[in-house]
Amino acid sequence: MRASTSDGRLIISAWDISQYYYCKRKVYFLKTLGVPAPPKRKMEYGKKVDENEKRKVMNRQTIYGYDKSEVEEIIEKLHIIDEELGLEGEIDQTIILKSGEIIPVDIKYTDQTKIQKHHKKQLTAYAILLDKHYNTNVKKAIIRLAKQRKDIEITITWQDKENLIKELKNIKNLIQKEEIPGPTTPTKCKYCEVRKYCQAYK
Repeated sequence: MRASTSDGRLIISAWDISQYYYCKRKVYFLKTLGVPAPPKRKMEYGKKVDENEKRKVMNRQTIYGYDKSEVEEIIEKLHIIDEELGLEGEIDQTIILKSGEIIPVDIKYTDQTKIQKHHKKQLTAYAILLDKHYNTNVKKAIIRLAKQRKDIEITITWQDKENLIKELKNIKNLIQKEEIPGPTTPTKCKYCEVRKYCQAYK
């Protein structure tokens, strides 16, 4: 079911944005046609890793590279909706430093160690939401590669945010119209939850 604003306009999530930049056709099946995405084993595993990560964080002397004394608060699963933009997201962890700086953290459970474009777009969406929610300017985000126990810091510029805000219209148009996009590169199909539906259109 598609989320909408109080006046009926479409709301898309930061996860939708990530899927759009991974494969536009996947977004079409999930959001336009409403195809149910079966839970993947790595997602179930990820939930367990997520809980472990939460427990471990406060036991560290440093938290994502910051001394514990610098951290004011860690918010788990912060959900923000911006009806004006038609954007929402649930951030795995939001780090609020005593300096006032706010940093979104996305925990990934993957064998890949290279940050892809769709990962940064998702974090940029989180930054946009946090900017509005806290009246701030998020300049960086962190991806926690749980399996590798590695943190990667990503710079987010105002241009990154402006570009994504402009692209929101195109993403919403894709979801709302009835035209199926072309397929992505075959290497991405191997791990796709909607592959069996997509193959019928090839």
